[in-house]
Amino acid sequence: MARTGVEGHDVIPTVTEDGTSRAGDTVHAMHNDLREAIIRGELQPGAAVTSVEVAERFGVSRTPAREALRMLQEEGFLRGESNQRLRVVEWSADELETVFAERILLTVLCTRLTVPTLTDADIAHMEQLLRSMQAARDDADHDAWRLADVAFHHVHMQGASTTLRADLARLYERASMFRAIWLRNRDQTLSFSMDDHPDILQACRTRDPELGGIAAARHLTRVALTLMTELAPDHEPAIVRQALRLAGLDGASSSKPAPTRRRSNGAQKPSTT
Repeated sequence: MARTGVEGHDVIPTVTEDGTSRAGDTVHAMHNDLREAIIRGELQPGAAVTSVEVAERFGVSRTPAREALRMLQEEGFLRGESNQRLRVVEWSADELETVFAERILLTVLCTRLTVPTLTDADIAHMEQLLRSMQAARDDADHDAWRLADVAFHHVHMQGASTTLRADLARLYERASMFRAIWLRNRDQTLSFSMDDHPDILQACRTRDPELGGIAAARHLTRVALTLMTELAPDHEPAIVRQALRLAGLDGASSSKPAPTRRRSNGAQKPSTT
């Protein structure tokens, strides 16, 4: 259960008395928990976050608390003010679009580097993960679906350098915050989307790096435009369109929002991944 901090926002439960956590050492445990709190909306955009408060709530000294906050600031989850106070970043349509444009370009690069190197075992693994996603969707098991989805995309980008994959992981976390905002007042089963996954798999089967990159870019574009349609309907996605052109896609033919999924009561909502 989250606890309320002195600034009026929710704070993650404290770790053990000696400042350690099962998730790892003190700094990384705090960093991971605070990042999840931001992504899930427990720490609201614009909320002040101080090393004193974090240290008190986690039962540690201010030194590891400051380091955890520094890491979050470097990743873009916190912003500094002139008085050195840190606040949770407020999302904007420009930032949302920029994050996805960067993801599109890096995903295309990583996919094109990886696809020619995939083994038959890799393809079999992707096929199994796709079946797992379908089963999780049928069972409305959101957590299982997300794990399989992340693993699926990891396979067709695993051949890229550690630096490229680390940059993608950072962008994925930032995108997760936007997705969490979109899902905040929605049934999470609406977020299941199998669109484009079979195309990515087929490109991997044929070891076609160009088609793999195109399918992956189309998939991320669908997600980005679904989010933008819901969160910033008046925003023109010029940056995403340019990223698509650089990736070798025709932006006009690949810029439709994700299709809606019909709920049991007949209402329709878009789906995201």
